Amino acid sequence: MEASNPSVAALQRAQDITSRWSDGELGAEEAQQALSAVFEQWQPTEPDTDAERVAETALAGARIAFNDWQQRGENCEELVAQLRWILDPSKDGITDPELNVYAPQRPE
Repeated sequence: MEASNPSVAALQRAQDITSRWSDGELGAEEAQQALSAVFEQWQPTEPDTDAERVAETALAGARIAFNDWQQRGENCEELVAQLRWILDPSKDGITDPELNVYAPQRPE
């Protein structure tokens, strides 16, 4: 799925990385580097839709949690749990399929 908004696309990438990290498909170092790249490349914009607003909010929260975790260096499982919750728009009642790609369909 190709998102038209940079924030929605960044949210999808962050969700995918976090999901793969949680599932053990990515190691901690690889996942951290990938998330760092997402957060470095993402630039907040003025949201035009609810989906974009939700994506902006989720990414901002996830970036704060990730940067805080990097400074404190606590365990990875705690960070993954926090990121999964922060990046999941369904916690706010948002069911937009464009935003809910938390467990993307991947080849087995």
